[in-house]
Amino acid sequence: MREDFSEYKKVEEIAKKFTEAVKNGNSEIVKPYFHPNAVIFGQLDKNTTQEGTIRLFYDGIDKAGACSEDYVKRIDIITLEKSVAIVRIIEDNWHGYNFTDFLTLAKLNGEWKIVAKAYDTLSYQE
Repeated sequence: MREDFSEYKKVEEIAKKFTEAVKNGNSEIVKPYFHPNAVIFGQLDKNTTQEGTIRLFYDGIDKAGACSEDYVKRIDIITLEKSVAIVRIIEDNWHGYNFTDFLTLAKLNGEWKIVAKAYDTLSYQE
């Protein structure tokens, strides 16, 4: 049996908090939605790989600060099952980068939490 559509709304709201934090350069907006042991993996460019705790993400957006007005994003819920969801977030014009983020969420104790963030920027670089 497929999950109630209200679960999609909950996951979408978390993804919106993620993009709000990214746009404003303020990790405090999204921290409550990450699991404390969440991880990150991605290549910012050909020479810079991020891998480790989600603290790398927090530090990165806080240091970069708010985006310009040309920042745009799109949120797609790829799949949502009873206890796991995958969200794709396409972001253009984040401080000169274009991202595709994949967030893995797990439903733990009745609450959705982001447990992993993987991203791609290399597809958009020359």
